[in-house]
Order: sequence, then structure tokens, then C-alpha cells
Amino acid sequence: MNLFYEENADRFIFYTSYNMSFPEHIHIGLELYYCEEGSLDVMIGSHQRHMAPGELAIAFPNQIHAYSSDHIPTGNRGIMILCPAEMSGEFLPQLIKNQPEYPFLTADHIHEDVIYALRSLLQTPPDHEENRSVVRAYMQLILARILPYMKLRKNKDSQPPGQTAQLIAYLSEHYTEPVQLDILAEQLGISKYSVSRIFSEKLHTSFSRYLNTLRVDYAKHLLQGSDMDILSISELCGYDNPRTFNREFKAICGCRPREFRQKYLLNR
Repeated sequence: MNLFYEENADRFIFYTSYNMSFPEHIHIGLELYYCEEGSLDVMIGSHQRHMAPGELAIAFPNQIHAYSSDHIPTGNRGIMILCPAEMSGEFLPQLIKNQPEYPFLTADHIHEDVIYALRSLLQTPPDHEENRSVVRAYMQLILARILPYMKLRKNKDSQPPGQTAQLIAYLSEHYTEPVQLDILAEQLGISKYSVSRIFSEKLHTSFSRYLNTLRVDYAKHLLQGSDMDILSISELCGYDNPRTFNREFKAICGCRPREFRQKYLLNR
């Protein structure tokens, strides 16, 4: 089973995040988070860190990672970057074959070029073909400045994925389909009770919350990077009822899909 979802293979997401929370997920893209204000709990692979302003986290392709600010009263603001791994250019072999021993950098290891490139990416719409070379240059600049401070180790490809990773991978590939607990149980070869325990004890969320978070995340990408109407987006993300889509989107993002798109267009 591939430990990524194909929809993310060519996804670009550059935005300023507020009070970031997202359950464990995995994809083939390269993801970076730069904390600007407040604090945030971040998990990448087997490592966890309570991030402070000026710190950066990087998830290499096929690394399970998650964000949580549910128990942080001060809130947080940061820059989220998700882009295809191929945008890393000459650094691609390092990203594919290795993982960082510790995927976080403190403020004293963040060169000013990194901050410049991150903020420039926010102003560079990736859906314009002429901007692809610019995005590639910024990503390579970032990696050139941060990788020297990271000790890399070879991926352990021979190790089979555990049940939690298999569950995450399956949902990541099929979250826009009508997925139910019995389907997940059949895929993993375990009981529905065991699947529920993985969500509650390993992922610290419910099945429905996790599924809706994946769908809403994809909806945010479509709202930012396409002119599709709201109804079409809701159907593409796996919702049969637009009211359900609006309700779940607001529960996770704090606003309705149309409001989210309007805010994004105003801030471009």
C-alpha cells in the first residue's frame, strides 16, 4: 500500500495559518511550517515538539505528521507550505531516500533567506504556470539554508507499515469516497472495534472528525486554486449534501466555504 494520497502529488498550498490543528496524515509532498506567533504542538514521525515563534518544522515525503493547538490558549499564527517534492530540484534525491533525525529547527538556525523565501511564496500564486520556476527557486533556497543543519538518515524501506499507518494511508487515498468503519476494518483485517480504538487511542480523534478534516482540507485547496462552484467542490470532496459540507467546513475552519474563498481572494 502506498503511504501517500495521489491527490497530493501535485498540490500547492501556501497560506498563513491561524490556530493550526490537523490530525495525523501523510502524503508525497514536502511540507513546512514556520511558527510566527504563539505556540503549536507538532508531531513528525516519532518526534514531537512544542514549537515557539521563529521555529520551523519540515515533513519529508511519506512522513506521518500532525498539528495541534487545541490545548494552547494563546493561539498561533504561522506559514504553511505544501508543494510537490519535485520542486526541490537537486535536493529531491535527499528527500526521497532520507529522513531527518530531528525534523525541527530553532530560531538561531533559521537564515533570513528562509524567512524571505517563505513570505515570498505567499505572494506567488502557484496555479500560474509562469510561477513554477519561481516556486522551484524559492524551495531550493529554503532547502539549501536548512538542510545543512539537519542530520539525515536512510529510510527503512524494509519495515512494513503498522495498522495506524495503513489506516492513514487508506483514508488518504479514499477519503472522497463513501468510507465507513466496516470498510476500514475489512481493509486492515481487524474488527470495527479495533479500528475505533486506533482513532481514539492513536489518532486522538473520531473517525468522522478525521474523515471530515481530510475532506475540508481538500476543499480549501479547491477553493483557493480553482474557480469551481461550491456545490461542485462539496461533491468532489465526498459530500452528498451541501448542507453537511457547509456545516462540517464551518466546524473545522470557523467560517463557511464561500467566506473562506472571499478571505483568500482579498488577501492575495
